[in-house]
Amino acid sequence: MKLHSVASAFPSYAYTQEESLEAMRGAPFWTELSGRSRLVLEKVLSGNSGIEKRHFCVDALEDAWSRDAQGLNEAYEREAPKLAAEAVRKAVAKSGHKPGEIDALFLCSCTGFLCPGVSSYVAAELGLREDVFLQDMTGLGCGAAVPLLRAAKGVLSDNPDAAVVTVAVEVCSAAFYVEDDFGVLISTCIFGDGAAAAVWTGESDGWQLGHFQSLHLPEHREKIRFTNAAGKLRNQLDKTVPELAGNAVARLYAQRTIETPDAWVTHGGGRDVLEQLDSVLPNVEYARSVMRDYGNLSSPSVLVGLERFIESRSSETSAWICAFGAGFSAHSCELEYVGNCGE
Repeated sequence: MKLHSVASAFPSYAYTQEESLEAMRGAPFWTELSGRSRLVLEKVLSGNSGIEKRHFCVDALEDAWSRDAQGLNEAYEREAPKLAAEAVRKAVAKSGHKPGEIDALFLCSCTGFLCPGVSSYVAAELGLREDVFLQDMTGLGCGAAVPLLRAAKGVLSDNPDAAVVTVAVEVCSAAFYVEDDFGVLISTCIFGDGAAAAVWTGESDGWQLGHFQSLHLPEHREKIRFTNAAGKLRNQLDKTVPELAGNAVARLYAQRTIETPDAWVTHGGGRDVLEQLDSVLPNVEYARSVMRDYGNLSSPSVLVGLERFIESRSSETSAWICAFGAGFSAHSCELEYVGNCGE
């Protein structure tokens, strides 16, 4: 499974953490929160969260917290296909392929729901063939991109001459919910909108992806998942999630086949999660840089990190890739260059 290209896309509207705090102070919910909850928001958004800015599909940030359930659903339906299509368009162009040459499109997302899936809208927007295979993956949260790649690899195993696109897209601003709960408040402070896509074929040289591993811990399901609150998505996030993520990543890393990877491309999660990853991996610079520039993008995060690895590498020829999230689940794979690295 050869990687030809990877590209990301983000809304044009970007806000610093300080601007987010000011917008929250002007939102209707602010006076309804307890004093302790307001202090949590002020501490996270004005402190060292590791995030400099986040992108949102709203031109006025106050709107993100004033929409009812219908408005949030409509925002996802409107914005998710546009973001995903932009990322796919950029990745396909970088790969040297044309839209009509794409044989399959795999898409993951968890911040909204469409039937038919977002992939149907993306295929129509880009003019993909009528016989293109479309597959949408939901329910895996922030960790979805790696199992999405594994599904794509299965199609390429049966159809080695195919050209396959994988895309992760999240409109986290369409899943904002605020109440006096620590995990819910933290979620509102760290998530941002974005998409990332990659183009793959079954060729046996170049950047090869393989050795997929997964870890599912359903006994921890209630610690990190979406629940429903009056028709809105509510992110349930326990304080123990950083430690849980660190332990899961360590278990997967112990199963790697590349003894010493040149890079470690992971989902970031948040400041406390990154601290845990620092204790089990040699380097998490890509996750940290994505978090700094975009916040927690959920499923696209690891692919944005992969894009940065591919674009910035000098002599690196391997990377260990990992993402984790709802379930609790964690997933990893390995990327290794086969052939002339200077190609």
